[in-house]
Amino acid sequence: MKELEYNEKIAILKVLKDLEFADNKALDCESEYIEQLAKEYGLTADYQTEIDNLATLQAMNSISNLDQTQKKEFAKLMGRMIVVDKDINYNEIKLYNMICDSCNIEKDFHIEDYPNYSLSGPFLNPEDI
Repeated sequence: MKELEYNEKIAILKVLKDLEFADNKALDCESEYIEQLAKEYGLTADYQTEIDNLATLQAMNSISNLDQTQKKEFAKLMGRMIVVDKDINYNEIKLYNMICDSCNIEKDFHIEDYPNYSLSGPFLNPEDI
């Protein structure tokens, strides 16, 4: 797999940060997950400022330019972000689906893979699951 460029790493973390807040709450386990990824990516402490200054649409544009293998890995990262708190929130699923659709990413998240996790939010549309 091709190595991610610096701006691609920042874009990935930006979108994961958006997923973190999709349920209107940020939990320590979610922040720790993003911190862990930042360390794995070799980012320095100032990466957070760059994430804050990057528009989500710019991040999604960078992500849409990833190769298919990188997109597949990114889909897995988003899936882990959704379940890191052991709760699957409707807004997280909606955002995941929207990102996948917008960036031409094959969806790789299935609620039935997490039978012991709680569901929160108004799961209104079966196609979102």
